[in-house]
Amino acid sequence: MTTPALRDQFGQAWQFPPVEGLDQPSRDRTWLIFIPGAYTPVCMSELGQVNELADQLAAEQVSVRLIAPDAVPVLRMVADQLGLSVPFLSDFWPHGAAANHYGVLDHTTGRPQRVSLLIDRSGEVLQRVSATIGSRNMADHLAVLQS
Repeated sequence: MTTPALRDQFGQAWQFPPVEGLDQPSRDRTWLIFIPGAYTPVCMSELGQVNELADQLAAEQVSVRLIAPDAVPVLRMVADQLGLSVPFLSDFWPHGAAANHYGVLDHTTGRPQRVSLLIDRSGEVLQRVSATIGSRNMADHLAVLQS
């Protein structure tokens, strides 16, 4: 299996699992929110809710990382357009390696499924939020923590 080589919207490399970055101290738990395509209508609607979700999760001592198969310049454009305050990580090359590592890569489309994974510092999956059709309900990320 190829080791994921993630870069954020500024081109900075992240270690895997992506729980800690240069200006992003890690917490004991991190939501990895996989986005099938950053600049698509459903993904943009989800991304529009991420800053509020990240603020709510920070109060619970939980980090947020967005991961998409798009190239860094696309992620930077979307992050700037939406004013995203969380790291937006490119799983562009090796293509889909992070999604494949976690078993959420759709090998037919080459894109991750619309899935969020709550991981611990070692990268072990603790919880999962998925969309069956359409976008994820971002409030589900908080509900999982409080259950």
